[in-house]
Amino acid sequence: MDSDENDALARLTAWIAARMPDARDVRVSGLRKPGAGESSDTRLFTVHWRAEGRAHALDAVLRCAPVGDAPFPSYDLAMQFGVMRALGAATAVPVPEVLWLEEDARVLGRQFLAMKAVDGAAPLDFPPYHGKDGLYADASPAQRRHLWRSTVETLARLHDAGWKALGLDFVPGGRRGEDPATHALAYWRHYLDDWIKQGSSEPIAVFDEAIDYLERERPEPERIGLVWGDAKLGNVLYNRASFDVAAVLDWELATIGDPGGDLASLRVSDLRAQDGAGACLEGTPDEDELVALYE
Repeated sequence: MDSDENDALARLTAWIAARMPDARDVRVSGLRKPGAGESSDTRLFTVHWRAEGRAHALDAVLRCAPVGDAPFPSYDLAMQFGVMRALGAATAVPVPEVLWLEEDARVLGRQFLAMKAVDGAAPLDFPPYHGKDGLYADASPAQRRHLWRSTVETLARLHDAGWKALGLDFVPGGRRGEDPATHALAYWRHYLDDWIKQGSSEPIAVFDEAIDYLERERPEPERIGLVWGDAKLGNVLYNRASFDVAAVLDWELATIGDPGGDLASLRVSDLRAQDGAGACLEGTPDEDELVALYE
């Protein structure tokens, strides 16, 4: 978002009005940052308009491509938009309803998409959710177990979705000429050598050993499917009362490949939260329990 918020708000309002030709008196209010979300510039807002003699309002989310020190070598908003639209239309995976995509950076200074806001709360990465406050810490052990079961059930539904039938051949790994079994490995080699390191010869022992091992052994996936790519509790909105999954967020790293990567990501991200908080709250599955639940 440009630094001039008033100018950006006026341009956003005009842009939305052009996409709602039957609406009158369109205005946008409450443009603000959410309490979480770091990989992109995300704002919450409300659209107000009149139609058929009645006033209407819609809570929405503006998700802009990052600028400057972004956490990804590339950022494909159109891919994210397409994945959420396909999943929302044809599967039981709960995702935000996407509204509009703008790939012309001249409108707001960068590409962006708009989607309906989802009522829910996410366990925070910072401070880590295994700490003393927040949705996860305030929950009972039974509620935490339910949260995990709902998360893993959602992950299983995602992996069971037929990516070809959904028309997701635009997702990395599934595009023409790409091998889903090896695409993720090539991506992370590029990420490590060209994005993390100052030069490809710079040693980073643990990462180098892991990538070298995978490139040497080339493990074959048991199956190929749609992979979320950034599976962690902090990328999920949960119903505050039931602790069911309300929406799966953040599809920047979506790929076609080995779905087992999502389960590993879910586990490693939770270990990171435990390490940051110096505790593991009751109701959190250990590795064997997590795998058994997924199976």
